[in-house]
Amino acid sequence: MSDDESSFMGDLSPNDETYRQRVNKQMRKEIEEADQEWVRHQKMQDLLWQSKLDAEAPLNDDWDYSTGYAERRHKVTCHRGRWDSDF
Repeated sequence: MSDDESSFMGDLSPNDETYRQRVNKQMRKEIEEADQEWVRHQKMQDLLWQSKLDAEAPLNDDWDYSTGYAERRHKVTCHRGRWDSDF
């Protein structure tokens, strides 16, 4: 501990934990856990599975490509007409 930290923590009992100490303790615990081999394998499996799901997901961007041109599937206007879905 540096002099600044010892003077800052001089009035605390040794059993009291500061926020910074709790955060550092939690970070060390998570780093140790992430360093295990089964965790690395599981992360790789999760990454590959999510990539597979993303590749199989349908393209749903509200554009209609059936005419050969990119047209908006639903145009938002403030006018109501015969072909509006809420007419």
